[in-house]
Amino acid sequence: MRAISSLSRTSAFLGRSLNSPSAFGAARASLSQQSVRSRISTPLAQRCSSAQLFRRAYSTEQPPKEAQPAKEKERSSSSSGSGSPGGDGGIKDVLSLFPSSGPLSPIGIIFFLLSSAGIVYVFTVKKEQIRVERENNKNKSEVVGKADVGGPFELTDQDGNTVTDKALLGKFALIYFGFCHCPDICPEELDKIGEAMDILERNPKTKDAVQLVFVTCDPQRDSPAEIKKYLQQFHPGFIGLTGTVAQIAAMCKAYRVYFSKPPRVDEGQDYLVDHAIYSFFMDPDGEFIDVYGKDKTATTMAIDIEKRVNQFLDAGRKIKK
Repeated sequence: MRAISSLSRTSAFLGRSLNSPSAFGAARASLSQQSVRSRISTPLAQRCSSAQLFRRAYSTEQPPKEAQPAKEKERSSSSSGSGSPGGDGGIKDVLSLFPSSGPLSPIGIIFFLLSSAGIVYVFTVKKEQIRVERENNKNKSEVVGKADVGGPFELTDQDGNTVTDKALLGKFALIYFGFCHCPDICPEELDKIGEAMDILERNPKTKDAVQLVFVTCDPQRDSPAEIKKYLQQFHPGFIGLTGTVAQIAAMCKAYRVYFSKPPRVDEGQDYLVDHAIYSFFMDPDGEFIDVYGKDKTATTMAIDIEKRVNQFLDAGRKIKK
């Protein structure tokens, strides 16, 4: 009944308002407001059918998207293309992850990799090249030949007998150059040689295999009798040699031995002779093998001499004893 009376009032109002445009506009506005109020106040179940409500509740279809403008489509396509790994944009994106400077920058990383490669090269390839070069140089030094040390001589021993280089053939020889009035160096070296001989005499192979020789660099004072007395302090196996100044100078030259005495010496005046401090090791054929200086101990000398003697014997050679 309320709806009928409201409709009659509305019809009466429209009938009165048809004669006036302003009244007609007001009537339209009033109807619009009433329609909006009616849609708001009316429940959704009254405005939609059961089929429509079911489709809205259980439909999985997405509502249609609005069409994108052409510019936005173009922008999105360009951005998706730049993000691809193969494009320039992908490289720029990757580079943007690193700082522009410092050790973690692209330049810093490249420099680090190059430095690492250089270090690896030095410690592998270059090191191997150096090793091969040293090995080649070592082989060359062995192939070149022996030092030109030694030669013929003719001197007098402590018993007054003439001794030549031929007397030393058939045995190994250890030759030391010095002088009987030497205060310290010569006695030390001769003691060391005697200790080395004591070690060698414990081995049957090396016993009596080496002849010890002492050659004076001071023939003016070192007579055969003086040398004999001097050598009694050391190993009994020594042969002491002296001679004229010319003979001693010739032998020192053949063995590359330096010696020097004061140019002016008064008769009876004491003096020292400057000379090389080496012991020359020669093989049974009179060929030079090695030289031992002050840095060698009696033990190291004995070990090296024993090795050389064993090599000589293992080759089928014999030593005169």
